[in-house]
Amino acid sequence: MNKFVIAVSTAIFLLGSSFVMASGNKESSLPPESAQDILNKMACEGKKEGEKIKDRIDGEMVTCPAKVKNPRK
Repeated sequence: MNKFVIAVSTAIFLLGSSFVMASGNKESSLPPESAQDILNKMACEGKKEGEKIKDRIDGEMVTCPAKVKNPRK
């Protein structure tokens, strides 16, 4: 009987956790952000407002604080 209870609880745990992993993060309230925007924000850390940095992806000049582009466009 104990083996049956353990097998059932293990199956429920595995099925439940795989369902959660497969569901993804569709309900996140955070807006999507591209890697380019994240790199620009990191490069602007410690810089004064109005300082210019070179974008690491396409090489264009970006003024700090880095403006976030809309990744859905």
